Amino acid sequence: MRLILHIGTHKTGSTALQQFLSANGKGLSEYGICYASPVYEFNFNSIVSAFLLDEQEKFRYFLLENLRKAERNGAHTIIASSENLYAMVRYLTRFNAEKTSAEILAKERSLVERLRAAIPAHVECHILCYVRRPDHYLESLYNQNVKRDSLVTGEVVDFLNTIYDMLDYHRYLSIWRDVFGSRACSIRSYEAALPNLIDDFVRHVLGTDISAFTQPHLRVNERLSRDVLEYKRVRNEHVLSSERKLERRIFALVDKRITNPNNNHEYLLPDERAALLSRLEPSMERLRTEFTLPPFPQFNLEVARASWQPYPGLSLEKRREIEFHYNAVQRQIGFRLERLLMRAASLTRRRLPFLAWLLDFARGSGIRRLLLEATSRFQ
Repeated sequence: MRLILHIGTHKTGSTALQQFLSANGKGLSEYGICYASPVYEFNFNSIVSAFLLDEQEKFRYFLLENLRKAERNGAHTIIASSENLYAMVRYLTRFNAEKTSAEILAKERSLVERLRAAIPAHVECHILCYVRRPDHYLESLYNQNVKRDSLVTGEVVDFLNTIYDMLDYHRYLSIWRDVFGSRACSIRSYEAALPNLIDDFVRHVLGTDISAFTQPHLRVNERLSRDVLEYKRVRNEHVLSSERKLERRIFALVDKRITNPNNNHEYLLPDERAALLSRLEPSMERLRTEFTLPPFPQFNLEVARASWQPYPGLSLEKRREIEFHYNAVQRQIGFRLERLLMRAASLTRRRLPFLAWLLDFARGSGIRRLLLEATSRFQ
């Protein structure tokens, strides 16, 4: 049995690829391939999160169940995908800057070793990772984490200082190579795979043709416009952690209402970008050499300086427009009901902890999901 473990990175088309694989479960089975994900999910991020929280048995049980399923169906290959497997410790600590890079990487190695130990010895493992030019990875990752996470409230330079080691692909991917073996690890260029990363995966990883599969025409994980993102960044420190997903959906609707949105997502000055790439060049060269990776797109500082248009900042007029739409969207009955349910559950856990089991049951049994789906019908 062969296991293809797709480990990311974030912001390299992972969500689109996962939704494609999930939508084509039946088609993949005809090629002897089983796509592994929990029920109602299109990746196995939740299983990886459990693994990171020392619930290795849950990871092992998930893997063994899918091995049995694959064997019953006569499959020879299992695909499991989670972008949270790249730089696991950074995501586990929510980009906490207190630990040094050496501590982070030592913990990362320990986690990769434990993950390998949880996979049965007879399973042939293949690790796959897509990477993009580090400066673009930084900006896209910053955008996503401001959009999705209330913990990111600073400027991109603050974010860079926290996650700099994540941009050193060679250091992280060398850990996977050391644990799984060099022949088991494949690194592919995101830019070289464009304009269709899914086609690249099907053709070069699965060895078949994409025309045999259903191709969902969905834009996933879209950016917020720059003004809305800036407004949300400032607001993030006031958002309750339990309401992050709710806020994300509200802002997605707000973004669609904005007139003349600003889509300038260049967060680094040209000279800052050049300095970052220069600093990372030795690591990128080792990555290209040791993993047979094509060069990333070249950066031309003079051209960048000539075309540079700085973001002017969030104007008072635009702030008022965003606030107007935010208040209108969050007052919709569905969002109000959902926020009320969340706050009631949070209050119950604090004041009546003996009822926590009931809330956990509602979450685990799918009742919570059904309630949230019901409230969404009021939007």
